[in-house]
Amino acid sequence: MFAFELWREFKLSIAEIYALFPEIKVVFYHPSVLVVDNITSETLLQNAKKLGGTIKIMEVKEVFGDNYEILDENIDWNYEGKFHYAISAYGEKKNLKDYLKVSKEVIKAHGFNPRFVNGDFKNISSVAIIKEALVKKGTDFNFIYWDDRIFFGKTIWVQDIYGYSNRDYGKQRDMNIGMLPPKLAQMMINLSLGNTIYDPFVGLGTVLIESVHMGNNRVFWSDLNPRMVTTANDNLKNLQKNLTCNHTIFLQNAKYIHEIEIGLNNLSIVTEGYLWEVMTKSNMNYERIQKQREKLSDLYEWFFSGLKKLNFKGNIVISFPFWEMQWKYFYFEEIYAILEKYTNILPLLPENLWVSTTKSGSLLYKRDSQLVWREIFALQLK
Repeated sequence: MFAFELWREFKLSIAEIYALFPEIKVVFYHPSVLVVDNITSETLLQNAKKLGGTIKIMEVKEVFGDNYEILDENIDWNYEGKFHYAISAYGEKKNLKDYLKVSKEVIKAHGFNPRFVNGDFKNISSVAIIKEALVKKGTDFNFIYWDDRIFFGKTIWVQDIYGYSNRDYGKQRDMNIGMLPPKLAQMMINLSLGNTIYDPFVGLGTVLIESVHMGNNRVFWSDLNPRMVTTANDNLKNLQKNLTCNHTIFLQNAKYIHEIEIGLNNLSIVTEGYLWEVMTKSNMNYERIQKQREKLSDLYEWFFSGLKKLNFKGNIVISFPFWEMQWKYFYFEEIYAILEKYTNILPLLPENLWVSTTKSGSLLYKRDSQLVWREIFALQLK
C-alpha cells in the first residue's frame, strides 16, 4: 500500500491522483492523506514528478502494537552515523512530543545517537525532508490513523519544491496579470489527460513550462497580446536550456479562435482564462465585479462557439475567476449557462469517493491572500 500526503486543496490533489493513476483502489481517505492499493512503487516513482498536488509519497502497511513496538519492528537498523529522522502523523491528531520521547528510546536501544528533525513538533515539510536527505536515508517515518487501525511507512518520494521555485521565479513577470501557480498548472495538465497541450490564453507561459517539464515535448500557444507571446517565448527558451521541445506560437485573440489556421487534432486545451483587471481591497466593489463578469461572458460565448465551429474534439481544462469581497463569494455565474450550451462537464472525482465537486461540477482553488480565486472545470464540447 502507498499513501499520498495531499496539498492544501486536497480535492484537486485527489482528482489529479485519479487522473494519473486510474487503476488505484482507495483504502482510506483524510483531507491530509490518501491511502491506496493496487499500484506498484515503480509506477508511482516513474510518474511522481508529474504530480503537482502531492507533497510526498509513502510506502505503508498496517501495523499493530504500541508506538515503541511499531518503530522497533519496522525500522531498518542497518544505519551508520548519527540517526537523523522525522515522524509525521496523519488522520487522528497526535502530539509529536510523545513520538519524540518514544522514538529516542527505541533508537538509543539500538546503539544510535538520535536527532529528531521535525520543527516545532509539526509534521515535517518537504523542504526539510530534502535538506536532511531523509528519503535517501530511509528515515522519514509516518503514522496514519484510521478508526482503530494504524498504518506505518517510510517516505519514498518528496516533491521538488526548489524546482517549482526556480521555474516560477525564473520567469519574466507582469504584476498586472494573474500568475498561475506552477503546481496548479501541473494539476490541470494531468486532469486534461493530454500529452500535447494548447494554451490560448498563454500569459507568462506557466502551462507551457510545466507541460514541457512533465515530459510533453510538443506545445502550442497563443495570446492576443504581443508582449505576452514574447514573454512566454522567452520564458520557455530559458527552460529549454535544460529541456528540448517543439512549439508552435502565434498571435490570436481567443475571442476569435475560429480563425486559427493550425489543426487542433489530438490536442488538449489547458488554460487559465482571462481574469480581466486586477482589483485591490480598496477598489473592489460589486459593480466592478459585475462589469468584469459581463465582459468575460461575451469573451467566452465567442470562445466556445468558435471551438464548436472548429469541431474541437479534445479535452478542455480551464479555470474561471470568482471573487471574494467582505467574506462573501461572487461566482462567475454567467459562465454556467455558456458551459451548459456548448459543453459536457466531465467528472473530476470518482462517484464512489467520500468527497465531491461543487454543484456545478468544478473544483476550487483558493488562497487567503488573494481576492480573485479560481474555479476549475474539465470539459468536452457537445
